[in-house]
Amino acid sequence: MGKHSLRSESRPFVRYADLRGLMRLFAAQRFVHLPGLIGPDQAEYLLHSTEGRARRRVRCGLENVSWEEQDLVAGDPGYEFYRHPKLTTMIQALAEPVTIDSLMCWTSRYGPGEYINPHRDRAGTVQVLVCLESVSSRDHGGSLVVAGVELFLRAGDAIVFDATRLEHSTTPLVASIAEPMPARTVLVGRYYT
Repeated sequence: MGKHSLRSESRPFVRYADLRGLMRLFAAQRFVHLPGLIGPDQAEYLLHSTEGRARRRVRCGLENVSWEEQDLVAGDPGYEFYRHPKLTTMIQALAEPVTIDSLMCWTSRYGPGEYINPHRDRAGTVQVLVCLESVSSRDHGGSLVVAGVELFLRAGDAIVFDATRLEHSTTPLVASIAEPMPARTVLVGRYYT
């Protein structure tokens, strides 16, 4: 059983994984949760690397909900993270047999009361979400629900899943006295084969 370490020459991305075990799990349930895929400091670096970039408001008309998104392109640290050879090797192994043809990458940011209703994506082979910023506890919402499983992602946690086959959503972020402006930011990479 091979152990894999995701590393960047300039910044270490630390995650050791039993790849065969992840492959079995992904084959069975079409998603794997990767707590601590990157360290909190790397998550903070990737979050800050998007500051100052244009954001757009995405609105889902049927549910009248919205959130902010920001496209990333080649050269952006978040985009380059998803192109890292160790990560793409893991994605190819999980979704085998595939050759990755293209990648879309963006950040999604949610504030108080914002969420995404249950849905399946229309395109893409495998999607990877890495949490860059999260609320302090489940009590403030912001959980990701995939195939009925609720996951609370902390900064650095990730999930790899088949977003076209599995229904997924997020729970609304809830403001409180302790956390009046809760925020959740995820880095999304969608691989196409």
